[in-house]
Amino acid sequence: MHILILGAGVIGVTTAYELLKAGHKVTVIDRQPEPALETSFGNAGLIAPGHSYAWTTPKLPGNLFNSLYDKKRAFRFKFQWDPVMWYWGIQFIRQCTQKRMAENTLRKHRISSYSQQCFHQLIDETNIKYHENKKGLIYFFRSKASFLEGKQKLAMLKPVMNNLQILNREELLIKEPALSGAQSKLFGGIYCPSDESGSCRDFTLSMVDICKKKGATFQFNTTIQNIENDKRNIKKIITDKGGFQGDKYVLACAAYSPIIAKMAGDYLPIYPVKGYSITVPIINHGKVPIHSGIDEDNMMAFSLMGDFLRFTSVAEISGYDTSHKPSDFTEIVNIAESLFSQACDFSKVEYWAGLRPMTPNGAPIFGRGKMDNLYFNTGHGHLGWTMCTGSAKITASLISGQKPELDLEGMTLATA
Repeated sequence: MHILILGAGVIGVTTAYELLKAGHKVTVIDRQPEPALETSFGNAGLIAPGHSYAWTTPKLPGNLFNSLYDKKRAFRFKFQWDPVMWYWGIQFIRQCTQKRMAENTLRKHRISSYSQQCFHQLIDETNIKYHENKKGLIYFFRSKASFLEGKQKLAMLKPVMNNLQILNREELLIKEPALSGAQSKLFGGIYCPSDESGSCRDFTLSMVDICKKKGATFQFNTTIQNIENDKRNIKKIITDKGGFQGDKYVLACAAYSPIIAKMAGDYLPIYPVKGYSITVPIINHGKVPIHSGIDEDNMMAFSLMGDFLRFTSVAEISGYDTSHKPSDFTEIVNIAESLFSQACDFSKVEYWAGLRPMTPNGAPIFGRGKMDNLYFNTGHGHLGWTMCTGSAKITASLISGQKPELDLEGMTLATA
């Protein structure tokens, strides 16, 4: 069959690879001039089943309300008159119970863990290099209160993970000496040896080359304008470069997926959550952290990217606006510099902001909606890099008429 994939980020490109392996002809369409220029471009770079916690905690509604007055909160909400946002927001807040948080965490871990296994298989097949760091991830805490809260969250994953290590401050500094400059501000940490990191964009670019060699066609600078259908099947994708036809279609447009799905008559419960990142050149490799990880109190991830360190923070519900200015990054720069001032040149910061495609329960959406030949592979939130390969394999199985290896409870349009 000829499969048309809408979106050339890490999700769309890994899906192309799995479909090519299954013997299909593949065309990938994207509005950008290159692959991975949106959500996959400047993300945190963490592959973290050990941190697949649901965002929808019982405390979150209060924190979002307080963010209307405290603009520096890492998880924040900007008031706007957008009925789509309010409808999605109500669904999101309904997930903020202890019971649903635990259920959503285990669901996210299920797909994350499965995907990491698929990812390792893909790396063995392709030998792709992507500035990988497989030394595990460090999650550190600055206060006793946050440390205890972190241990409570950890209990949700204990039934499915037995390798998470709790560290006191001394053990944390032995494990990650690069944090010694901030030792007076640290309380403890959690180490997950099986979590890892790497450059999502570099990986995606290499995957595009592999897919091209396997016969895939990539159509860039192509904006989808409409979907021609007969109410049961898509007949044609209408773009500014003409019409494109396939036997089946995959929607992998991240935060823009609901806009495309609406053209086919489907509502996807996905809304963009904006994130900010800085990428900073390393000037002293002897001072860089051994591990990537997360400053839990500040919701700031840090990851090694070859000769650069990337710092990512903020979850901002503010619509589709990706604009930014240097002052938006003041908090991230200050925190990052306080941790690794001797490692990086903070006078040469590269700024970026992108959109995470969030569902209310935090899980991706697979399967079909109203169109029999349109398959969803979207809504991965902050874990798209973690979930990409497993999601690709699931989608390829569904399109090929096979049963996926993973139970999709809570991960279809009917159950999202």
